[in-house]
Amino acid sequence: MSTVVRQAADSDGRSIRQLVTAALLLAGFDAPSIERDDDLLELSYYREPGRGMWVAVDEDQRVVGCAAIDRGDGGFATLRRLAGNAMPELTAAAVAFAQGRGYAGVETVIPAAMAEARDAVRLEGFASDGAGNDLLFRKPL
Repeated sequence: MSTVVRQAADSDGRSIRQLVTAALLLAGFDAPSIERDDDLLELSYYREPGRGMWVAVDEDQRVVGCAAIDRGDGGFATLRRLAGNAMPELTAAAVAFAQGRGYAGVETVIPAAMAEARDAVRLEGFASDGAGNDLLFRKPL
């Protein structure tokens, strides 16, 4: 199955919410809520400067994966919403975006229960922070 990575459109919102919800529930976390996850309701959040969101679509144009970049702290971008299929390709697109925007690096927090997402960021050159924090991964740019 071949997938294509493209920028997310407002019409992808429902599929993105389903992918993120499934990933969180599968890893044993709560589903997204309006109070803390309003970016999933208004994808225009990711059209603001320094932010972006991508989806992977299959041959039938179904959204099968997603990833987003948000503004982080200390000159770093934050990789978030990594879910579904094509995570290595989505991670690469997000890192390329962050690099093109002049971020010093990209960081993300991924729990052990999300093994595929952890593998995808490691493939892209992210490393665990060490210092006893096995959730935080960083990639300097």
